[in-house]
Amino acid sequence: MKMKEKWNFIIYLVWFSYLILSAVLMFGQGFLLSRKTLSDVSECVPLEKFGCDGHENSSIKLPCSDDDKIRRILSYSGSPIVCAPKKNKVALILVDALRYDFTEYDKNNASPLYYQNRLPVIRRTVDKWPNRARIFRFMADPPTTTLQRIKALVTGSLPTFVDMSSNFAAMEIQEDNVIDQIVNQGNKAVLLGDDTWARLMPSRWHRSHALYSFHTWDLDTVDNEVDSKIYDELKKTDWDLLVAHYLGVDHAGHRYGPNHPEMARKLKETNARIEKFIEALPQDVILYVIGDHGMTETGDHGGESKAERTAALFAYYGLGFAGDESDRAIGREVQQTDLAPTVSAALGRPPPAPSLGNLLLPVLPNMPVTHTLLHLSNNLKQVTQYLVRYGEESQQISSDKLAQLINATRAQIDLATEVYTQPELRAYISDVRNLMDKVRGAFREVWVEFDSLAMLRALLLLLLAVFFNWIVTEGIPVEHIPNVFSSTFVPSGLIAMAVCISFCFTLDYFEMIDNLGHAIILSTGLVSGAMTCLLVITHWDGITQRWSEGRSQFYERFARTALFASAAILVSNSYIIEEGATLSYLALTVLGLLAWNVRTMKSLLLWAGFGFVMVLTRSYRGCREEQGDCWTSGEGISTGNASRAALVLALGSVAAVIAIARRHVGWRGYGVVIAGIFACSHWAVGWGSLGSPSRSRMLARGAWLVIVAMFALLWKKDGKGPTMPLVVGGLLLYLANTLVLGAAFAPTAGLALLSGFIALNVVPMLKTEGSTKFSLTTRCSSSMACLWALLASYHFYGTGHHATLGHVRWAAVFHAGDPNYTPLGTPISVALMFVYLFGMPLMFGATVPLLALWGRNGAGSLGPRTQLLAVFSLCLKFALCFAVRVFACALSATIHCRHLMIWGVFTPKLLFEVGSCTAALLGALIGATLTAWHVPSQVRSS
Repeated sequence: MKMKEKWNFIIYLVWFSYLILSAVLMFGQGFLLSRKTLSDVSECVPLEKFGCDGHENSSIKLPCSDDDKIRRILSYSGSPIVCAPKKNKVALILVDALRYDFTEYDKNNASPLYYQNRLPVIRRTVDKWPNRARIFRFMADPPTTTLQRIKALVTGSLPTFVDMSSNFAAMEIQEDNVIDQIVNQGNKAVLLGDDTWARLMPSRWHRSHALYSFHTWDLDTVDNEVDSKIYDELKKTDWDLLVAHYLGVDHAGHRYGPNHPEMARKLKETNARIEKFIEALPQDVILYVIGDHGMTETGDHGGESKAERTAALFAYYGLGFAGDESDRAIGREVQQTDLAPTVSAALGRPPPAPSLGNLLLPVLPNMPVTHTLLHLSNNLKQVTQYLVRYGEESQQISSDKLAQLINATRAQIDLATEVYTQPELRAYISDVRNLMDKVRGAFREVWVEFDSLAMLRALLLLLLAVFFNWIVTEGIPVEHIPNVFSSTFVPSGLIAMAVCISFCFTLDYFEMIDNLGHAIILSTGLVSGAMTCLLVITHWDGITQRWSEGRSQFYERFARTALFASAAILVSNSYIIEEGATLSYLALTVLGLLAWNVRTMKSLLLWAGFGFVMVLTRSYRGCREEQGDCWTSGEGISTGNASRAALVLALGSVAAVIAIARRHVGWRGYGVVIAGIFACSHWAVGWGSLGSPSRSRMLARGAWLVIVAMFALLWKKDGKGPTMPLVVGGLLLYLANTLVLGAAFAPTAGLALLSGFIALNVVPMLKTEGSTKFSLTTRCSSSMACLWALLASYHFYGTGHHATLGHVRWAAVFHAGDPNYTPLGTPISVALMFVYLFGMPLMFGATVPLLALWGRNGAGSLGPRTQLLAVFSLCLKFALCFAVRVFACALSATIHCRHLMIWGVFTPKLLFEVGSCTAALLGALIGATLTAWHVPSQVRSS
């Protein structure tokens, strides 16, 4: 076997991996809404600290009015943000999914639908007291899910799915917000209702009565509990902000849709509540009744349709609001981002630092012209500071555009000194509003709009890569594949891709393309697809002959069907939530069919043992929030702390693995034993309150050093073939998994290893139909790769993970100390988290070649070329299994981009599936490269 042919196999796997991951990258750039979060906090200086000359801590002590002082402050463009001289209390009532048309009232409608004319108190109050009440369309930005909407309401920004910050592990809001603004100044906030507020902003509340919010079929429990508390709270005087979040309307929509008698009942209850609120409201309290989003005609939300984006804002203040008749026009559109600076102004605080909102003066109390100008100036100064800071931290918006917006906001701040009369104020307010719309629009372009073209292009590239490579693996006769890789096919492909990349750089140099990265991915993907298509056409005769003559076994057809079905059904959010149990069943069934095909007692016993191992992993799977009672009982919340029994299990499992493996892996086994001893010592020394964390971390570092050193020694040739290095590589990855999983979950890695070992021992027993001798075709069949892929996918769940960001435990990064204090700290942190989350696909990917080489009929009976051919075929099929799952997840996310669960279920699943695919591709490359390195190059009879 020529050296060129050997490494062309590996280069082709790298090529395939590039096609899949580059297409996924393009899809992510079009689909994932992301932004950079900043840690800045808005500060304001009390008006009392300014002198009559407008300077802070002035030595000039002259008597002057607040109006004169504010005028002086406004005349200095560099003056800080000034705290408002007057403040009110605010009662913020959030009626989840309160769509604007629910609040409309038409007395001429003789036959209203169930959601029409059910809130007459709002229109009656607005007509009776036009100076005290307002009703506006309250426009939300997508994604229209409650979590993102609450973030927008309290920060004034445009929250996206990925808020990149220094602590992205926490659900807790990492940015400045209305709640933090008042709490940090010693004021008090009270929370009633949806516990999402408590999870986003824990430890902020003077009193909190937060309730579980995910029982979407329960229409009354949360609402009744809030009712039992809120009227007593309104009578108390020890709070500045009262937040009450009702869920009944939203839950009625999810269960029945808006046009249903139950929706009518919940809206009538809401009408009675608002009526009672107005009667009970103290004079100095402003009431805001808002919806966080709307709903579709099926009751869903999460997307960007007008029905989902159009909520309602009803405001009432007994002493009267500001604004003329045009400001209080019924149904006028206002933005949800405007609420945060408005509520902050009402409470006497500056706008939150990330706010892009504009002041809603029509829902603020009447105030003098100078006070209005002070609020507007504060808002403009805060936005200017944010533009400057965001430009320093992120390049999402061009520097020219940011400079233009910064200059415009500073110009408006300077113009405030020229405003004296009400007509001038109205004109100034209009100019500021138009400017704020431009600022918000600039960020909206890069934060909240899907790039549908990029998503569709990525799906096309994924489909091309998967389809043509599937034909290559399933169509081209096995004996013809070496001819492909001994030809100029792979070098020609590399040259074609190099030409594409050079051409894209040339076009970018002459500014003929907008996005260089997308151009490279698209052009190389299309050229690769064309070349693979050409390869298929060239071998079409052999492909058709193989398909016409070949008759696959039932287990083979079932394994393929199981793999494709498990991918296709990812369009169901219910399946994603329960995927762990389904993958376990599918893997057990596929192996059972393989054992039944063998029809020996040994194979059936192995299958029974495999089933027992899968049962043991069930206790570690836990559950996720959407699974209701399981979650609320605490089963899904993993602390990661090992009990005494868990520690014993961890030590015993690792000791058993290294004791058994040591006897069969030669000189490399010493390193496995040493690394295992270090890992066990790491847990034992650091366990419990009397443990030594510093010594424990040192032992963990020792274990990692041995693992890395032994992995380097895997490349030392000993002339005995690739099987032993592959086995040791799998054991090293097993130990790496145990270290990052911790003592509490370390046994799961052992169970995964054991399940793979049992499956591996069933594979060599397979025989082709009508033959007692093991054949290459059987050894490289898709059922082997599908079984291995199902196992790798299942053990993501079997090691305690779930496809939700809230399940991620970040302690894995710090088990050997804080990487931030070591060289290459960030790459080390990323690598540790990658192994923690995706160590199972990595381990199973690295051991894929053993499916072809394991057992007495394995490597010993196959020549070098045949060994490498079998390994290449299996690695490519294994990689294709994960590529199919990624394509299904991406397609599902595209289909469901307006689904209620898009950001809670489908998008996290896509992210974790991409991570698993990356680990599987990397593992398969490691395994194939190890095999190619240790397989001799000389030609032997096969």
